[in-house]
Amino acid sequence: MRFLLPDFVSDALGGELCLKRALEKELREEFSLWGFDEVLPAGLDFYDNFAFGSGARDQRDMLKSFDSQGRILVMRPEFTAPLARLAATRLREQEPPLRLCYLGSAYENPGAGSAQRRAEFTQGGVELMGESDPRADAEVMLLALRCLQKAGLKDSLLELGQVEFFMGLMEEAGLSDGAIQSLRSLTEQKNTLAMELLLREEGVSGEALRRLMELPMLFGGGEVLAAARAMSRHPRCVRAIDNLERVYELLCQGGAENRVSIDLGLVHGLGYYTGVVFRGMTASFGQPLLSGGRYDTLLAEYGRPMPATGFALGVEHLLSALRAQGAQAQEPAVDLLYLPLDEPVSVTWRETEALRSQGLRVELCYERDLEKAARRAKQRGAERIVLGRKGEA
Repeated sequence: MRFLLPDFVSDALGGELCLKRALEKELREEFSLWGFDEVLPAGLDFYDNFAFGSGARDQRDMLKSFDSQGRILVMRPEFTAPLARLAATRLREQEPPLRLCYLGSAYENPGAGSAQRRAEFTQGGVELMGESDPRADAEVMLLALRCLQKAGLKDSLLELGQVEFFMGLMEEAGLSDGAIQSLRSLTEQKNTLAMELLLREEGVSGEALRRLMELPMLFGGGEVLAAARAMSRHPRCVRAIDNLERVYELLCQGGAENRVSIDLGLVHGLGYYTGVVFRGMTASFGQPLLSGGRYDTLLAEYGRPMPATGFALGVEHLLSALRAQGAQAQEPAVDLLYLPLDEPVSVTWRETEALRSQGLRVELCYERDLEKAARRAKQRGAERIVLGRKGEA
């Protein structure tokens, strides 16, 4: 067991780590350019912060531990809830809007149906708290597209949904909270057979059944909005489509018309989403690279009510998509190999420091055999070898 790793975790090294670090650098720079400030919430948190409320998670999905007082802790499963806590505590005196970003590890207990299939993974994302304007939704979506573009993806697409439209249809059909939660998951999966069985069990039939069964199939371009308006005139549904149409128009005005589609079967599983939701996709990878949306009620649960929107990006998923498109991991290399030979140590330090001050990556090599040193230089990708010299310090 000393030489094995637990299931669903992996080491990162060499070229793969260099590729990941380069991607993380691009993300951090882009977040910063758009005015978001990086925070890093604690990696260990109380179980109750993720087990209750609108963002409640199945306790079986979380990696748990105990503190010295016997209280249940979890390793951070995501970042949105911890950032909501920060907004309500340490950042409480800061005037909204809050523009926060993050990049770090998150953890889960992967089951057979897990999308991550990783117990430890890296998430990066942004949260814009305190803005209800549809332009804020469009902004974070354009930033999400920009991040995928900066990463080097050849093709990427945002799919937009509207949770409020779904909830309006549920309200119109008179479904129970339990049925709504089940139907939310089935709609997201486009599992129409299970949807029909559940709806019939709930006593839904006729026109109401037909409308709800159409929901997962409502996807495409702007024409989907007209189809959605024809589906229901329930006030909640009308407001939701008005909002979605506005955000869609803003994205088109922002130059993203050919990189955005609408999918009204997209409703997200987490219960804190309240409006427009979205996910980022690419043809070379079969799972979402990022997901997000509006969550206007979550911060009230932490005692600081305000609207919010944001997204989370899976770094490992994005790396997999890049590799599928041909990205190559380059092994780390040095610029030169420095062989001190017999020169005084003080000279070695002075000479290598001068080289490093020029931005060169210098590796000291204590080999005296020049043939072996040449092999080492080739192995490390060094362009040249610098020989030390005898002399006074």
